[in-house]
Amino acid sequence: MEIETLNTKHSIAGYLTFKEGPGDLPIALITTPHATAAITPYGAHLLTCRFASDSQELLFLSENAIFNVGTPIRGGVPICWPWFGPDPQQLGRPDHGLARTRMWSVASSALTPDNECVITFVLTDTPESFALWPHRFCLTLILTVGKAVTLNLTTENRGNNPIELTQALHTYFAVGDIERTSVTGLEGVPYADKTDGGREKNQESSICIEAETDRIYPFKGGDIVIHDEILERNIRIASEGSQSVVVWNPWIRVCEQKADLAEEDYKKMLCIETANAGDDVITVQPGKNYTLRATYSLNNANYN
Repeated sequence: MEIETLNTKHSIAGYLTFKEGPGDLPIALITTPHATAAITPYGAHLLTCRFASDSQELLFLSENAIFNVGTPIRGGVPICWPWFGPDPQQLGRPDHGLARTRMWSVASSALTPDNECVITFVLTDTPESFALWPHRFCLTLILTVGKAVTLNLTTENRGNNPIELTQALHTYFAVGDIERTSVTGLEGVPYADKTDGGREKNQESSICIEAETDRIYPFKGGDIVIHDEILERNIRIASEGSQSVVVWNPWIRVCEQKADLAEEDYKKMLCIETANAGDDVITVQPGKNYTLRATYSLNNANYN
């Protein structure tokens, strides 16, 4: 994917430009009056984002992240699709599907009247993808960077049979200290605790992370808020098309085992994933589409 070609077709003076990034991957750099961001067509992976009102990054990106085609990038917003977690059919296919390790096409770029920058990426089936997942599809990610940051992930079924899928925007949020961070919006919701054999438990109060955490919550809508005492900010997560939320932090042991995580990275990140996961399986009929949407905003003034 030639940088010069991308800039010729899609750059927007003062707002959007492409450059060569780590591992020779192309990266789109977005600058608006409201926020800045960086996203690579490899996996349509949002890498960084920072609001103009804040001095800190919204997203966690591991310093040990590996930027090689065929390897997922650790941090930012990986796209898990068309399955979330291990291969549901146990055929030896990669965890979290095929979208995050494919090069997507840049379809378009635009500015809105509010000086938001919009960039669209597209992934379609190929003989290689068909061998892993025998369906015809068009997957579209639309990223909007403005006063809020919105990701729209749309699955179009271009085949003749219904397709079933699970999916997630596996977002890594940056936090000042995980032990001085809490999450609200899921009080009273039961969850499957994957660190305890999937046993069902109930979220009695706000979420505080004190150990390895891997939970799937059924979610009927509403905002989820990360309260960060150290960075003195609230991160608000709104979603549509999502009937489940995944909360994940690797804690100490997993960080020690992963080459693309530093030993203490667990202190600096928290994944709140807008998802259709677990029993929340989406069926897309032939010729139809389904959209998963996540919107992230920041509100320092209301921190408490």
